[in-house]
Amino acid sequence: MSNETKACQLTAIQIISSDCIEHNFEQIIEQLDALTLEPEINHLVLLPENALCFGSRDNYLLKAETLGDGNVQHRLAELAKNYACTLICGSFPIKSEQQDKIYTTCLVYSPQGVLLAHYHKIHLFDADVEDAQGAYRESDTFIPGDQVKVVDCGFAKVGLAICYDLRFPGLFQQLREQGAEIIILPAAFTQVTGKAHWQALLQARAIETQCYLLAANQGGVHFAHQPEHATRYTYGHSMIVNAWGEVIGQLTTGNGSVQADFALQDVNQIRKKMPVQQHNRFNSIYK
Repeated sequence: MSNETKACQLTAIQIISSDCIEHNFEQIIEQLDALTLEPEINHLVLLPENALCFGSRDNYLLKAETLGDGNVQHRLAELAKNYACTLICGSFPIKSEQQDKIYTTCLVYSPQGVLLAHYHKIHLFDADVEDAQGAYRESDTFIPGDQVKVVDCGFAKVGLAICYDLRFPGLFQQLREQGAEIIILPAAFTQVTGKAHWQALLQARAIETQCYLLAANQGGVHFAHQPEHATRYTYGHSMIVNAWGEVIGQLTTGNGSVQADFALQDVNQIRKKMPVQQHNRFNSIYK
């Protein structure tokens, strides 16, 4: 049976990452072990943003790897092979040409452990939020990417975005124009901004693009080294939204996973009945 004819299941894994790579791998493996990944089905598994390294600027710089090489990337490739799934690491720090700045990069692995694609986060979160941290300045550490990425996974074309990208519909329009049928959104949305906008934005992007949105968020209270010293509060609520904008699976907070079937025929039917891509007068095809 070919990938095109096999059924497909989407999974968002939600964990609460720290600056300890080993502990984060343990959380991921625990969630993967709890899944039922049937071999006759295509499985797309998404990890959150900062899944394996969620820390300070110095921590990111210390643990950054060269794209396509390094212990963390090798271990991610092995996980994809061992669990026979298309595994997407929401983001991991990747070295750039600059010594003092890096990329925050989404990594897509095939069930054979091959790195199919990568995406450097385009929109960096420089904002003030009314929470314990107060100010977020990703541009102090990271360089923004400049390429829109859609990867053909065999069973579907998957558009890549990360966290703050969600607030920029133009990126999602470009992903749709490039053929996306599923769009993944790994995130570390804060508790404050997540409560206000997370679900509304995910549903809006799904409705606008007529794509499935697979969103894996970080899941709660993060500690630096000791539980009494909480450093970050993330919103959780990882979810899957179908191409009609319906939430078809959702978590709350804490570690866990959410799964839903993906049906390409449903996407095609929605697009046929309401061909917004052809009607859009701001689409680049009219330029």
